[in-house]
Order: sequence, then C-alpha cells, then structure tokens
Amino acid sequence: MSKATVKKLHWRSKVQESFVPLGGASGELGVAIGGGADYGEFPFVTAAPGGGATVGDIILEIGGTPVLGMTLGDVRGVLNSCPHPIRIKTVSPGSTLCKDLRLYLSKCFTPGSMDSQLQQVIRENLYLRAVPCTTRQPRDGEISGVDYNFVSIEEFFSLEESGALLESGKFKGQYYPPSKFFSGQDPYRTTAEQVLF
Repeated sequence: MSKATVKKLHWRSKVQESFVPLGGASGELGVAIGGGADYGEFPFVTAAPGGGATVGDIILEIGGTPVLGMTLGDVRGVLNSCPHPIRIKTVSPGSTLCKDLRLYLSKCFTPGSMDSQLQQVIRENLYLRAVPCTTRQPRDGEISGVDYNFVSIEEFFSLEESGALLESGKFKGQYYPPSKFFSGQDPYRTTAEQVLF
C-alpha cells in the first residue's frame, strides 16, 4: 500500500485582498496595526472593527506598496496616506511566514523563489531605513552613522546577543549585519531626521 503524499500549499496561495473601511462618523480607519521591523516583526493586524481584515494576519501590501521590512511608523504612514478605499493584502501566519521577521530572514530559500524574492523586498525596505553596522575599519570617505556604524567585535557580539540585530553574517573576516534595528534605545541614534534607526 502506498502512502498518499499531501502537498502543503505555499503561503502565497493564501493571500487575501480586502478593503479597509472608514469607521463610523469620525472617519477613522477600520483597522489597527502592530509589529514592524523596529520590533523584529512583520506588520500585522491588531484590530479590525470595520471588518475587511482578520486580526493576527500579516500585512504584505497597503495600496500596492510592499510594507514588509518597514518600521511600524512607516507602515502607518503608508496606511494613512492612501486614498480611500484602501486596498490591503494580508496572509495568515504559518510555519514559513510567521510574525518573526528575524526567523524569516534567517531561512535559506531557493534563489529566485517567491520566498527569496520576498526576503529581497524586506532587505531593500530595511536598507532604506537603517544604517548597518560593521566591525571593519572605515574606508576613506565613509562617515560613521551614515555609511555604517563602526563597532568593535565585542560591541557587535553584545548587540547580537541582546537581539538587537535582525541578521548578522561574516564576510572577509569582518562581521556585518545586512540590517540593524534596535528594539528600544539605539545607542547610535542622533535625531529622527538624520537616522531612523
């Protein structure tokens, strides 16, 4: 007797598209969101009193803009700047795509696959909002806090151990996280206008 093989559906086949309604006479949006890259999470729905979305679902796009890898403030900015009705794409969290951004970024996917492409979108959004750190010495013309945050190996391992880095890796003997976010106080933050994270 042969065993029946059950093929698991990819999360992409479970994407839902809906519209966010305005709530009541106040004109407030009928959805609230949480998470964000600054918390090491994908953005997700925390409340949907107006319907149109499911609490706990991961938000992939708002008004056609991919929001994975954005900070919570940036995701809210996209949500608040969209014309009404706002179209959002969401997916229920599962084993591959869960709320944990660090976990998803740490996985190896086949190059060119949907998940590999999604990791690239996430990293592009992160690079727009973060200054990565490195243990190497600055090169001519590089400015600390602009090009990289230059840290010692001890500082790097401390940041990694505290969970402050979304990713980390080693290249040519030096440590580089492709993206650096801090959950809480960022020791390298100057002003919100100069450096987001």
